[in-house]
Amino acid sequence: MNLLLLYVASVIGAFIGWYACGPIKTTGIRCVARASLIAFLCAPGVLVGHGIGVAPTLFALIVQPPFTLISIAITWMIALALIFGIPVLRRHQNRWPPSAQEFFIDGYVFKFLLFGLLHGMLMMAVLYADETPYGVMQAIGYVLFFAGAAINFVLCFRAVTSKNANPYLVPVLFAAPVFFGTAPIVSLLWLGGGAVGSLAACRHHRVAALVSAAGFLLLAANSLVRSYRAIDAPSHVTIGGGVAGNAAIAALFVVLAIVSSWALNRRSAADRL
Repeated sequence: MNLLLLYVASVIGAFIGWYACGPIKTTGIRCVARASLIAFLCAPGVLVGHGIGVAPTLFALIVQPPFTLISIAITWMIALALIFGIPVLRRHQNRWPPSAQEFFIDGYVFKFLLFGLLHGMLMMAVLYADETPYGVMQAIGYVLFFAGAAINFVLCFRAVTSKNANPYLVPVLFAAPVFFGTAPIVSLLWLGGGAVGSLAACRHHRVAALVSAAGFLLLAANSLVRSYRAIDAPSHVTIGGGVAGNAAIAALFVVLAIVSSWALNRRSAADRL
């Protein structure tokens, strides 16, 4: 199994576990339970061989448990100190199961960084997968590519409307982690989706329409350039998607630019009535 997928599963498990511990009434027990979950699932597993490597805790516990147990203990003490030391973390309680608003939006808006990191890690796991047919991985990669922008749009729209969050900060949070792991075009699409969501939440629909159209047209231009390079490339050079694939993606971006601009401008006109 791809180790990145194990990392993602571990972090998601710890995130869900945090809320699962929310109904515990006693502060001390609740904090210890949360710190223990974080340490067991998210501590860096240490592998010692020809050098020192890091792996998901669940994997490292099976391969080299002594070193990983030490890592878990250190992470547990750090997590415990942070949870007890930061009042808002120490006091945080919630019902179970939490509402979607509570789970995804409420609390620290910086959880968007975590969501972006997890989504980006899923994309990287797909990009570097070796055992699954290339066409399947490419299709999943495109789904994740567009899903990131849609997720950031929804998160930013909800955060600005329900929490009055900073409309300029929240779009960056989800898109920032992926900038360091994939192509800049991914960050551009995700950042644009979040920016449009924030602007729409502030009822700046015309500006949102312009941002949306500009972002999609830039992405279309990038795909056209890739299509041209695929035509002009030497026989030993492979351009992902090829001529037809990149041309189709460029056409899709143009359609999305038109549709999103039309929808946002229509919304703007409806607000003025």
